[in-house]
Amino acid sequence: MKLTPVLVGPLLQRVASESQVAALIKGISVRTVATSATIESDALLLGAVLRNLLGNAVKYTEPGGAILVGCRHIGQGIRIDVYDTGVGLTADQIPRMFEAFTRLNPSRHDGLGIGLFIVRQAIGILGHSIDVASTPGGGSRFSILARQVQRSELDAAPLAIEVA
Repeated sequence: MKLTPVLVGPLLQRVASESQVAALIKGISVRTVATSATIESDALLLGAVLRNLLGNAVKYTEPGGAILVGCRHIGQGIRIDVYDTGVGLTADQIPRMFEAFTRLNPSRHDGLGIGLFIVRQAIGILGHSIDVASTPGGGSRFSILARQVQRSELDAAPLAIEVA
C-alpha cells in the first residue's frame, strides 16, 4: 500500500455525516471540528477505521449524549480524536478491547467482537498509532496519531480528498 497525502477535514466530515442518521435516531449529537490538516495515510482504510470508531461511539453513547470528532497538532503529527459521552471503560478493559472476538459487555449480543481488532490491525498497516482514554460512566477518547504532511511535500503528490 502506498500512503498519500490525505486532507483530514473532508474525511472527518464525510464519515461523521454517515453516522448522523443512527445518532439522530438515538438522540445523540455529532459535531465535527473543521481542520485544514493533511496527513500521510490511505483515505479508504482510514475512513473505514473512523467509521468503526464512530459506530462504536454511537452504540455506546446513551440518548442525549454527544460525539465530537476533530484533530490536534501534536509535534510533527496530527492526532485525530473521536470523543464520546458514552458508558466509558475501565483501565483493565482498554488493552483487552483490541483482542479478536472480545466483547467487553457480554450482555450485549451485537457484533462479533472483531471491530476494534480490525481497527488495530489497520492502524498498524497505515503506520499510525492509536490511543484510548476513558472513564467509566464518563465517556471515551479514541485517538489516531498520524504523520503530518508538510506544505513542501504537498507539491510532489496528489491529495486524497474523498472517501468512496
